Amino acid sequence: MAAALAAVELAALTLVWLSWAGSYWSWDPQHYGDPPGPYLQKAALVPVAAVVCAVVAGVRRVRAVAVSQLVMAVAICGVMTGAKAAGERVYESSYRDACHSGLVCDDSPSPAR
Repeated sequence: MAAALAAVELAALTLVWLSWAGSYWSWDPQHYGDPPGPYLQKAALVPVAAVVCAVVAGVRRVRAVAVSQLVMAVAICGVMTGAKAAGERVYESSYRDACHSGLVCDDSPSPAR
């Protein structure tokens, strides 16, 4: 059961990441991808669900599931902390490249497009 929950959580995170990464795939040189913030908010639901599963497993006295879900929640939060900084760098780089290719831009990336 613990492995199945972890697989579902990783699949959900993969779908969120693919959605964000897909916003960068374009042949248009003036295209820039989406900021990572909204995608990180969606991904934040996964550790919340893991904590809820851990609490339910703790109440039902299923120790292996409770511990594995708490480990997953902590690991996902740690990865998301690093992903925020990396995502911001990718977004700023994409925006800067679009500006250099002729897009009329401000000094800083626009949060809303």
